[in-house]
Amino acid sequence: MGCAVTRDPAEGVDAGGAIVTGAAIERVPAAYRPVVADCTLLVRQVLGDRLHGLYLYGSVATGQARPPGSDLDLLAVSTSTVDPAAVAPVEATLSTRHAGLVREVSLASASLAEVLAGDRDGLGWRCFIRHYCVPVAGTDLRPELPSCRPSRAVADGFNDDVAGLVRRWRTQLAAARTPADVAAVARCAARKLLLVVSTLESVEHGGWTTDRAAGATLLAAHHPEWSMVARSAVDWCAGRGDPTTEDVYRLLSLGDWLARMPDAEG
Repeated sequence: MGCAVTRDPAEGVDAGGAIVTGAAIERVPAAYRPVVADCTLLVRQVLGDRLHGLYLYGSVATGQARPPGSDLDLLAVSTSTVDPAAVAPVEATLSTRHAGLVREVSLASASLAEVLAGDRDGLGWRCFIRHYCVPVAGTDLRPELPSCRPSRAVADGFNDDVAGLVRRWRTQLAAARTPADVAAVARCAARKLLLVVSTLESVEHGGWTTDRAAGATLLAAHHPEWSMVARSAVDWCAGRGDPTTEDVYRLLSLGDWLARMPDAEG
């Protein structure tokens, strides 16, 4: 799962120790409200009765988005698994239709069974929906979901299979033929690995953040051997710089290091 690149200044931990964010329907900027309505209409038409609930998250939900460079991020929870092939045309249509206001419309999906599962990913989905999402259609699961406190288990729920992702990026990097191909791998890996860094390092040091720049700062402070890699990753997330293949392999070495960290039960 993903989180917004734009920092949410309200994200953190409240006085009771629970995760808090700035996601709220009243914080959606006025410029984006017609876009959200149009996206909701099309998603409901495409998914029909399979749609259990549709949620808005990211910088639009926290009020930090600014046209035209921000993404509009949606999560569809469905009663059955949705084929990614059915989602891609929806994303493409909405991204083109609203190109003047958003850089891209993204539509993530999860089945209700995945959200309610008792495994790592289920915990991650429930925490994400509870704290980072705003309902815009269908059934709102949030009132039934408990607040989450920062923990290694919650961080792992946000972070997926890091080792598997690194293997996939190495395969993609080996197949890259142009600088643009290399940059695409760099940006994808940087976004994900800095999310892993931000959650793991913040939990380790008594807080909570999914902000990539904050994660890079924590990593540099506590593991200075990764400072240069973290600084480059922040640039690549923002579309800055021209990473070489060797640069990206160094980033993937950070991924190897993260994957070797003891897990939540370790």
